Amino acid sequence: MKQLDFIIIGAQKSATTSLFKYLSEHPEIQMPGDKEAPFFSDDQLYEKGWDSFCRQYFNASSEEQLWGTATPQYMGDPRAAERIAAQNPQVRLIAILRNPIERAYSHYTMSVRREVEHRDFSHAVDALLSAEHLEKYRNEIPPDHHKGYSLTDKNNKNKDNNYYFVWSEYGRILTNFRKYFSAQQLLILYMDDLMEQPQQTLDKVIQFLGIKTQFSPANLGKIYHQGGNKLIIPNTWKEKIKKNSIFRFFWDQISPRRKGYLNYWYEQLNVYKSKSKSEPSRQLRQKLIHHFYQDIKQLEQLFDSKVPWQEFNR
Repeated sequence: MKQLDFIIIGAQKSATTSLFKYLSEHPEIQMPGDKEAPFFSDDQLYEKGWDSFCRQYFNASSEEQLWGTATPQYMGDPRAAERIAAQNPQVRLIAILRNPIERAYSHYTMSVRREVEHRDFSHAVDALLSAEHLEKYRNEIPPDHHKGYSLTDKNNKNKDNNYYFVWSEYGRILTNFRKYFSAQQLLILYMDDLMEQPQQTLDKVIQFLGIKTQFSPANLGKIYHQGGNKLIIPNTWKEKIKKNSIFRFFWDQISPRRKGYLNYWYEQLNVYKSKSKSEPSRQLRQKLIHHFYQDIKQLEQLFDSKVPWQEFNR
């Protein structure tokens, strides 16, 4: 069975959906309708094997096209780099990065919106930056969401809200990927550039993938998965609906690919878009700059380039 030609590995909350949507429009590229096709971080998919995964997500695809996926969970999963290398050693990897403070805060607001986070941000910072917590969750296998976002274990081990800051440690995470992949196989992009210079940034991706034709999709510049502070339909209502036997019967008849489309549009439409933008206080921001500073320097040394976030270049 054909191997993947490229993977967008993350980071979460860093415009991976926008990049996925732009590339999906290219006639020489085939990506699953569901952005989330997490073979290397989903034990159920992984245990079924590569051929089963390809039949599920690329069954009608031409092998002449470039096959790719966008799975931001991979940068948060300590197993992913080794698993990808074992199955797809020649694959090209794309990481799109956001200011680590803003990524973490966006992750936090998403958890608040999904009703799995009830702390204010300052309390989350105090809890999650403890040495004990950082050591534990840097190597923890992250949760999956097949059963919903609010169904977590009693010991609080299976919640996204344990990972706000460890998933923003790009230097540490990408150093692990470099153990398995050459520098030529890794393209580092920045969310800032994709938002401000979408065509130039997309050109870098197309060149990296070895495609020679110029490409400018009609949706270029459109921002997908914009955040919000509140759900229109509360998560508790969603969980009750999912347990309904009639709903389950009809839902189980739908193919995984179509479920992906439906889940995507549900997430898009079920959010109040707030006009005012909240952000961490100056004091908390300084604390987070201090936390991420050495990791950013590790990232810059790893790829021999400066990040665009000025607060880390002072």
